[in-house]
Order: sequence, then structure tokens, then C-alpha cells
Amino acid sequence: MNEMRNDKVECQCCKKMMVPKVVTSAPFYISGVPVGGRDPESSVCPFCLSPKWMLTEQQVLTGAKANAEFFGIMVLLLINIVVFARLGAEALGVSLGLSVLMFLLRERIAIAVKGWLAELFKG
Repeated sequence: MNEMRNDKVECQCCKKMMVPKVVTSAPFYISGVPVGGRDPESSVCPFCLSPKWMLTEQQVLTGAKANAEFFGIMVLLLINIVVFARLGAEALGVSLGLSVLMFLLRERIAIAVKGWLAELFKG
């Protein structure tokens, strides 16, 4: 009946054992009286205050890679819009083809750029 509970988990950022702190939404006030709010929104580590306490390093790296790929796609899209606006539909076809090729070869391009940067800053 009197069970021992262990709700502590390891924070993936600071590596401390902790019980996550719940962050609630703020109420709005009418004549000094709080109305609404106090609904749970997220949780943070009480030591480092990171909302990413539950993510492993691999999950964080995967999210960062997805963000970088999304940014790259948005840049290619913006370039294609500018090419179409400035040069017309014929140039858009060429630009779109190059963008698709760059997207399909993005991992090889990233490896080549990393190698180039390593050589550049090596000596």
C-alpha cells in the first residue's frame, strides 16, 4: 500500500538526476483577479532549465540535421523564386533542375564542403 516511487530521471543536458519542473501557462488578470491559465505547457530541468531534458544526444543531432536540411530547401526555393521573377520561366527550368540535383546530392555536397573546410583550416 505504501509503495516507494522513484520519479527521478536523468537530464540529458546536465546529466543530473531530477524531477522535471512543470511550466504552466500564465493567467490573465481582470481587476487583479487571475482568470484562466495554469495549464501545463511543458517541463524543464530544475538545474539547467533546459526544455530538452528528455532528448538524447542522438535525438538533438537528428533535429539539428532536419533543421539544416529544411533551411537548405527554403534557400533553394527562394533562389528559384528570384530566378523566376528576374529571368523568366526558361531560366526557372534550369534553376529548378539544378536545385533538385543539389537536393539529391546534398549529403555528398556536405561531405565535400566539410573536407574542404578541414583542409582550409588545417594549415
